[in-house]
Amino acid sequence: MTAERRQQFNNRAKELNVLPIKVPPHYKKMVQEEYEVLGRRGGPLYRVVYPTSDRLEIRIPHEVPDFVEDQSNMPSGLANVLIHKYRSRGLFLVTDRCVGHCMYCFRQDVLTDIHGNPLPPLEERLSRVVDYLTKHPEVSELILSGGDPLNIPFRHLSHLFEQLAQKTKVTDIRIHSRNLVFAPQVVSDKVAELLGKYRARIYIHVVHPYEIEDKMIEVIKRLQDAGVRTYSQFPILRGINDHVQVLETLLRKLDDLRANPINLFIPDPISYSASFRIPMKRLLQLMDELYWTTSSWTNGVRLVLDTPIGKVRREDIIAWDKKSHQITFQREGKNVIYHDFPADLEQPGELDTLLWKG
Repeated sequence: MTAERRQQFNNRAKELNVLPIKVPPHYKKMVQEEYEVLGRRGGPLYRVVYPTSDRLEIRIPHEVPDFVEDQSNMPSGLANVLIHKYRSRGLFLVTDRCVGHCMYCFRQDVLTDIHGNPLPPLEERLSRVVDYLTKHPEVSELILSGGDPLNIPFRHLSHLFEQLAQKTKVTDIRIHSRNLVFAPQVVSDKVAELLGKYRARIYIHVVHPYEIEDKMIEVIKRLQDAGVRTYSQFPILRGINDHVQVLETLLRKLDDLRANPINLFIPDPISYSASFRIPMKRLLQLMDELYWTTSSWTNGVRLVLDTPIGKVRREDIIAWDKKSHQITFQREGKNVIYHDFPADLEQPGELDTLLWKG
């Protein structure tokens, strides 16, 4: 991508409250290899971090900035700091910074809001979170997210774990990170030892099998050797991994790494997400083919949609109006409407492009 085109996109992204282009050197090398093989832009790794021509041009009715309503689940005084959506689980936005920006990011509204309104120092935010957790002892699980929580300096990460262990009833700490793909070098021996000391779990966000390369594999083994339990989850994205062979290849690689796959996500119907979304009918067909044609240790994952009422699955569908593209899910007596992606607008990824290494 030329510097001029990058600047044009970033200017427009700022106007539309969308994350700008940010590609770390490690990932840029992988995209360059893809370009050299394909001879063109637009391959799956390119689409992860660079905008295609339709990125900001296609809008679908009923797109919203925040489908899961993160903002409404932030306690008073903890806006853009803590999300308390489930009774026993909270999510701490440790930082607003990522090493790289994913074009399909489902938390763009929160992150762009934070970027426009700088957060107080981490120490101050941590103090507020600890105070909240002491008043809510029912929160036993805390997810560290952001941005990427592995971006913060080691001394801050160490202090964070110490405070949570000493002053709260949190027994399970979960880290969601993309750094193992974007910048594996940040996970040093001492970071791995710290996470192992506190029996942390790490959820690795990998969306394509070619993102799993030697440096990342080394880091995962380092974490596991330190006692960190490793898991993974990812969205199914058009033009990146929307073919059963890509999904099977990725799931097998994650299984080989003992990065246990948990969830496959349906992309949120958020603003400017159309270039990555897939009609529900094809999503379910993909999952059926995966279940029918692969081994149980490969396909033992669940397809979920994150919503204002919590995660829902295909069995939670109680109504599907094909004319209006409205699908109604129900969980614990509460309903949520999901506006499906129109089938006539999608162009499925081509296998030769998605698996360009052959």
